Amino acid sequence: MTDPDRPIALAAYERLAEAYAAKAETKAENGYNEHPAIRRVIGAVEGLAVLDAGCGPGFLMRDLLAAGAARVTAFDVSPAMVRLAQARAAAAEVFVADMAQPLAGLNDAGFDLVVSSLAIDYVRDWSVPLGEFRRLLRPGGRLVFSVQHPMGAYDWYRPPSPFGVQYVEATWKGFTADPVVVPDYYRPFEEIVNPLLAAGFALRGVHETRPAPELEAIDPVKYARGMAYPTFMVIDAATA
Repeated sequence: MTDPDRPIALAAYERLAEAYAAKAETKAENGYNEHPAIRRVIGAVEGLAVLDAGCGPGFLMRDLLAAGAARVTAFDVSPAMVRLAQARAAAAEVFVADMAQPLAGLNDAGFDLVVSSLAIDYVRDWSVPLGEFRRLLRPGGRLVFSVQHPMGAYDWYRPPSPFGVQYVEATWKGFTADPVVVPDYYRPFEEIVNPLLAAGFALRGVHETRPAPELEAIDPVKYARGMAYPTFMVIDAATA
């Protein structure tokens, strides 16, 4: 039984932080799939005020600053990840916060863009984070976030049913010498799209990710696997 008031993956990411920061950009699933996909959907950020929600070790916030974002604010539930993010992108404001709780320290309509890379999956009830993102965005602002693709996640986790939000676990073996059990939530398409619409967002696009072409020469097996079934989705939405 999980504690609904405690972030389910906090302990796992505290253990994984250093290794994840060192290896993720060279991993097929991250550096050659989700990373280029979400950056492509985000597009130009020059002059924008951006919130990176669930920033991890700071890969995306670093790239946003390099691409000309005027201001980047970021948070993560893991103190270890926040320390790594601060070291990677000193120009950003980074702090510890739980996406499942209100972000009381941030002002209404303070951002042009909210981005979130593979983080909101770990929150059971999306009404709080999506409501906060809506509050924090200026009129016409965008929300771009990535999640596990329901088809790939169902194949990976094998939950008892394809319907509803369900607590699941996976054992990660590719980052540390000892395997790390990472809790997560499986959710189908309707539990991704409907909460977004209920929070007042307009859906601009749904993008199913594919491996970057250069992965084929580096790891043809993982490239073929990534082309055989979708691993992630990037959601592009906007405020009214």
